[in-house]
Amino acid sequence: MIALLFALLTATMGLNYFNRTTAANVLFFFTLALSVYWLKFHATSHLTIQL
Repeated sequence: MIALLFALLTATMGLNYFNRTTAANVLFFFTLALSVYWLKFHATSHLTIQL
C-alpha cells in the first residue's frame, strides 16, 4: 500500500511537471484520501500479540 501511495504521488509530480495541474490535483486529493484511510486502518486495528 505504501508503494502504491508513493507511485501515485510520483505520478502527481509528473503530471505537474507536464502542466496537467487539474489532473494532478485530482490525483493528489485521491492519494490524500487513500493515505487517511490507510492511517485510520492502522490506528484502529487490533494488535494480535500473544504473550
